Amino acid sequence: MPESTATLPNTHWHTVAEIIRTRRSNGNVDPARPVPRELVNELIDLAVTAPNHYRTNPFRFVVFSGAARNRLGSLVADVLATRPDQKEAVLERQRVQYLRAPTVIAIASAADEDPVKHFENKYAVAAAAQNILIGAAAAGLAAAWRSGPGMTDPEVSSAVKEALGLAPTDELISFMYLGYPIGPPGAKETPRATVTYLDE
Repeated sequence: MPESTATLPNTHWHTVAEIIRTRRSNGNVDPARPVPRELVNELIDLAVTAPNHYRTNPFRFVVFSGAARNRLGSLVADVLATRPDQKEAVLERQRVQYLRAPTVIAIASAADEDPVKHFENKYAVAAAAQNILIGAAAAGLAAAWRSGPGMTDPEVSSAVKEALGLAPTDELISFMYLGYPIGPPGAKETPRATVTYLDE
């Protein structure tokens, strides 16, 4: 039987808490140093331990690197270029967006006919993405959760999902950029939580 989290040594708590507190999105990565596939698979193994209330297994991952990053970026730019008044600078930024890291994981949530399960699937997958961020930090990787038109623009997202081999009904939750850091992340102030305690 796995050890209950209630009985874990304090050293475990401090290690996990420190990783979470110090984790920051970091795009300063070595573009020429790939992330080993074995490590990517370990991160995905961590991802699918996220809570999934109805056990629907909604987690979908597509890992792309190398020339596939160029192909996906060009696809996004090509779809946007069909629209009037698109600035070339915007299109160029989309063409190279996935080249900012040697490894990118597209993380998507599977659809469900039951609206409650469909709703909860997305949050289970978001929790899975956070597991990847924490695992990456623990492994010494830099990581950043990105979005962009491939996720937020319905027409672009449809083309991207087809290119990634995802179902049309899948919903992209994150483009996770992974790499080995060559510089520190930008400074960020930790926000204060808004908390209300109700005891009666």
